[in-house]
Amino acid sequence: MGPSLEVLTFQTSEVVPFGSIDCSYFWDPCINRLARHLAGMREEDFYDLVTRSESIEWLSRIRESATIASLGWGLAPVASMLTKPDFLAASEPIFSLGYLSDIVNPYKTFGDALTAAMRITRRLKDELVVMSDVPTGLIDVKEAPLGGDFNTRKQKGELFLIADNLPRDLDPKLEELGEVTRDWNRIEESTVVVIRTSKKLGKEEFKAAKRLKLVVTATHGLDHVDLSEAKRRAIVVERAPVRARAVAELVLGLILDLARGISLGDRKMRSGDWAKRRLKGFELVGKKVGIISMGVVGLEISSILRNVGMEVSFYDKYRDGGKPLERILRDSEIIVLASPLTEETRGIIGRRELEIAREGAIIVNVGRGELIELEALLDALESGKIKGAALDVFPKEPPFEDALYERLRKLENVVLTPHIGGNTLESDRRITREVVRILEKWFGRP
Repeated sequence: MGPSLEVLTFQTSEVVPFGSIDCSYFWDPCINRLARHLAGMREEDFYDLVTRSESIEWLSRIRESATIASLGWGLAPVASMLTKPDFLAASEPIFSLGYLSDIVNPYKTFGDALTAAMRITRRLKDELVVMSDVPTGLIDVKEAPLGGDFNTRKQKGELFLIADNLPRDLDPKLEELGEVTRDWNRIEESTVVVIRTSKKLGKEEFKAAKRLKLVVTATHGLDHVDLSEAKRRAIVVERAPVRARAVAELVLGLILDLARGISLGDRKMRSGDWAKRRLKGFELVGKKVGIISMGVVGLEISSILRNVGMEVSFYDKYRDGGKPLERILRDSEIIVLASPLTEETRGIIGRRELEIAREGAIIVNVGRGELIELEALLDALESGKIKGAALDVFPKEPPFEDALYERLRKLENVVLTPHIGGNTLESDRRITREVVRILEKWFGRP
């Protein structure tokens, strides 16, 4: 558990000079002159210049009640020498030449830098004081401006807000760390939220959650969380991706369903139709499967399908050993989408990709509904280009009353399930364990 933050007020008017250079480490008024000076300096001289023999009284007082994170642009290494922060992160260096150009840490934004500071120091934003050469623009973050007052205020107790569809045995475990509620009318008071995809956290939700500092999502994907807004507000986002086995087993079940006409046979039997002759299936051994995205879920799917004798290849832009997407589409008898939703993967299977796909292929989607252009898939299913499809995810959930879904549900070569990929008793137990582990990492064991 981090230190409690007492209400302490500091006045940062005491400046720290750069030897003979008439500037403080809050160098905004003379940053260009300092940059020119430092760019031509040997590293040995740099350290001699910024080393102070005496302590800075107000810095030592801050450290008694908070963790110091030094963020800045190209000159942040200087600040680190002067303030001796617990974390240093420089971003967008204003000089790229000279002896010192390789000692800055490149983070694209202050949000990136502060997120790194929080992860490395294991301190959330209410336990950090940011020292920076320019205003960071971060929301609800304590900064130490030149010549201005700032304080460290003790945070009220933690309030953990939990989504309704998360396991109930989470509640008593989290009560050891703070108050627990499932009342989403209290989002303004919450310091931590624990969610699944049924809860969206966008700009409006983040704006309402004024005390929020940590989000834990029991999902593999993050498309339901506005990560840019979270970073702008210095809110850490953690995942508990522990449902891969459950999703992989569903994939096997859906493939078997399409291969043997299990759901269709059930529907025919219930309507009094003995459709045995029409339900000529195929065996899985030796069939070629192409998995789109070889992340945690894709790896688990691959393991299961290989164990039943299927030949597995994959497409993943960020993992070695895969094949180009077009080749996966042309070669695969079964295509499995297991990708999270990003701007790169949205609509990754559209009309062009379905035209490229192998004649009579089967498509299984357990990633996100937006990965496939649904109208294009419907046309391919109705024409017979795609032999069958199994969908566990939809662009809008639930999809009822959507015109495209109405077309989809009437097709006999389609299996539809209500986003049950990770919905098992075992995955719920894993979620509980992983969420507790994440929260103990940030708040310590009670």
